[in-house]
Amino acid sequence: MKNMNIFLKLITYILSAIITIGVIVFANLTSVSPTHKIGGNGNFGLIGFFYLFPFLIIFMTMTINFLDKYMYKKLLNKTIRIITCSSFFVIVLIIGIAFKRAFKLKSLLFEISPIYQGREDIPLFTMYSNDIFFNTSTFLVIVSICLFISGVMNFSKNKN
Repeated sequence: MKNMNIFLKLITYILSAIITIGVIVFANLTSVSPTHKIGGNGNFGLIGFFYLFPFLIIFMTMTINFLDKYMYKKLLNKTIRIITCSSFFVIVLIIGIAFKRAFKLKSLLFEISPIYQGREDIPLFTMYSNDIFFNTSTFLVIVSICLFISGVMNFSKNKN
């Protein structure tokens, strides 16, 4: 029975990881290019996030749970601190790069898109910016958030 429980957890984790990666890739592939050379309607790719969001939550919850147990049993406090600080740095770095690219895209849209000509209030989140916010870096941020949360959870535990 215990082996069956572990097997079901493993299958659930693998399935949710594949679905999470698939949704991110799908959102990236259906993004509209500002020059209209590739992509489709960028908002279509976000449908997967709405309907498959529970799998993202399952993936994050199971990753945090696994990493928490692994860090508590196998790693020293110093290593956990390094992992936690590194994951926080990765989160800030990737989000900073994404917003920098979004602001560049915003000024590019102002220059080349007739829809946004003469407007000052161009939003950062448009169908053109899905490529910036939903890509492989998004998955890396999700895993880094899980690492960070697991590390913070381990700070509160007493280790011998």
